[in-house]
Amino acid sequence: MTKRSNSEKNRKEPLSGVARRLWAFSGNECAWGDPHCSTRLVTDEGAWVGKIAHIIGAEPDSARHEAWDGKDVEDLRNFDNLMLLCGVHHDLIDSSVTRHDYTVEYLRAVKQKHEARYRYTVDDIEAEFRDTVSGSLVRPATTMRRYFAWEGADLEPSEEHEVLELVNRFAGRVGGLTRMARQVLALVVNEQTTDFELVLRRFSADRATLLSVVRELQKAEMVYLHDEFDEDRGQLSLLSGALEGVPELWDELRLFCRDEDVDVKQVLVDLDFSRLD
Repeated sequence: MTKRSNSEKNRKEPLSGVARRLWAFSGNECAWGDPHCSTRLVTDEGAWVGKIAHIIGAEPDSARHEAWDGKDVEDLRNFDNLMLLCGVHHDLIDSSVTRHDYTVEYLRAVKQKHEARYRYTVDDIEAEFRDTVSGSLVRPATTMRRYFAWEGADLEPSEEHEVLELVNRFAGRVGGLTRMARQVLALVVNEQTTDFELVLRRFSADRATLLSVVRELQKAEMVYLHDEFDEDRGQLSLLSGALEGVPELWDELRLFCRDEDVDVKQVLVDLDFSRLD
């Protein structure tokens, strides 16, 4: 039997389950983000055009192989060392002409930024399960002192109480939504107006599922899909019905979270309205 070289030993497919995980976090888009590449990894015709790229190359003469610590070769075919790219960007980072323009640190940052938009953590899955079996638990605001201090409005105690009641009634309505509906709501609040197609990619959902979520949000008078019968070009916009006709609260919530370094998802998805305190 012919003894294989180290180079040949390194030529392995991704570890079991890694390719599936890469796909799940890809949003069906090339991970390239500077500038953003919207190339679909699976075309409308069903053709697979994505390529798995190594951040640290597995073979001695491959791109960025010199960054390998020389220990466990299995690490080179694990999730953290692989990214899904279109053919153009795959070849760009591996070409002997251009590979030196793309460091390990840079590619890891590109991968992390892209996958973060689609990643569902174990906590998310457990939270989804809790929502299903026991209902959503809302943590209401009690004083909203932090919010009132940020707003800088000199309100009478009775006026503050009215705002607090309004926000907690709204919190109760948000708590009645499914978790995915709350996630879509948080996205639209952050971006104000969002393309249906973009949301579809972010959540790696099928159209029927996402349209069902949008209908749930429309019924709750929180989000509206314009051009519903042509959803590829549809826009998701905010409605003020759930805020009892006070649409500026959407903007204020978004700006408060930005200025006070609060993640909108903590409030709307995790239902922690005490962040306003």
